[in-house]
Amino acid sequence: MKLSHFLLAASSLFSGYSFADSISLPIWKEEAEALGYELPKAIGFNLSYMGMQQGINVDSIALQNLQVGSPFLDKLIDKYADIEMEAEPGKQISNVLSLRADVWLFPFLNLYGLVGKLDGYSETNVNVAVGLKNVAKPIAKTRIENFRLDLDGYTFGGGFVLAGGYGNWFSLVDASYTQTTLTVVDGSIDAIVVSPRIGYDFHHAGWPARLWLGGMYQNVEQHLTGSIGDLGGDFSGLKGQFEVKQHLTSPWNTLAGFQYQVNPSWYLLGEVGFGERQSFFISLDRRF
Repeated sequence: MKLSHFLLAASSLFSGYSFADSISLPIWKEEAEALGYELPKAIGFNLSYMGMQQGINVDSIALQNLQVGSPFLDKLIDKYADIEMEAEPGKQISNVLSLRADVWLFPFLNLYGLVGKLDGYSETNVNVAVGLKNVAKPIAKTRIENFRLDLDGYTFGGGFVLAGGYGNWFSLVDASYTQTTLTVVDGSIDAIVVSPRIGYDFHHAGWPARLWLGGMYQNVEQHLTGSIGDLGGDFSGLKGQFEVKQHLTSPWNTLAGFQYQVNPSWYLLGEVGFGERQSFFISLDRRF
């Protein structure tokens, strides 16, 4: 999804507020309120920030078309050299600032789209064995400390929330798909995220807040390529390409969060994640 397309859709959603109000979104609003449920305003925009640190496993890492600047040595490397690289478990740190637009289509179903900016990197130690082709024993071994890939890029995606409740208890499942187009290295990050939560609403006690516990599942595919020269550090002066395939160490982590209603139009939401994946999330929501 292009940014211009998202902004056009968001503009249409905002301008359609009076239309949404005229047809009493969400659908079945009156029926839900007749049963005693208090529903939020149907249309919302929120600005959010998420910081995250999690472990990664590198499935494969390879250097291709390696050149050192000497035509003679480059030919020898291409014809005879065999370079094997094995990465140790590492970490990935990311910070995402995003803008989201959403609508409650039914009292139990929310649909949303989002755009965002990713700033992050992955880092691991790499063991390198240099040998000759068709010769089992390597000639030399070395170790690259803190092999780093910058993961800056732009994120686009969408998802839905299924919600339900009984009395002051509520539950919901948030599912989304996002794709991050990277700018420093070639490739993209495709992510499927599913987050079930269960919580308690304190409005009946005069405190306009909700608290919850839950979990986050992430299925993330990372296939990254680029120029060796862009890596810097131990690779300064080298030419060629690199290719890295990696995945997250653990797909699940635990969540705890809150939502505070400032007034009927403004909400503040915060959430922390702990376990194998550590995260911090905060957002400001404006509803219409």
